[in-house]
Amino acid sequence: MTMKALSSHSLHLVLSLFFLPMIMVYAVTGLLYMGGVDQHFTSRVAVYELNASDQAPYADSCRELERRGVVLPEGKMRPFKGNHILGPMADTHVLFLRKGASLRAEVVEPGIYPKLMLAHKGKAGWLFTALGYGAALTLVVLYVTGILLMWRNRRKRKLMLLSAALGTAAVAAGYLML
Repeated sequence: MTMKALSSHSLHLVLSLFFLPMIMVYAVTGLLYMGGVDQHFTSRVAVYELNASDQAPYADSCRELERRGVVLPEGKMRPFKGNHILGPMADTHVLFLRKGASLRAEVVEPGIYPKLMLAHKGKAGWLFTALGYGAALTLVVLYVTGILLMWRNRRKRKLMLLSAALGTAAVAAGYLML
């Protein structure tokens, strides 16, 4: 490799293109989430009403589901957001939801959106976690190197400073509105 291949322009370009897919995952899932897209978007969900007298770990309910032809995932029943879940979130799982005097099971075959939301939340395994950290750190590096590269152009310095000041003011105003 020549020194030119290791220039700040090249590093900026290579890092940005390598982490672009992960940053797009964050951008798209974040936009969909903020837009109120249902967590089961792109998933297949089957709902079963169950005997509300059954209690966790829901052995009777699991037998009832099997009698109805549901193939239950492997694993142990575990607490999940005030309810219970059987199976991994990234694969077919069963949510046992108690609402008032009723109990129902949702058998969920997750589609692409909930799986990518797990990646967005850092709950999709070590590789996505590493890519998430890498993407976050790369964004910082890209902004710093981009500013340093543009700082050389005296005519753009005022625009850069004004943009940074306005962005900082917008974030501070948003924080004060919490």
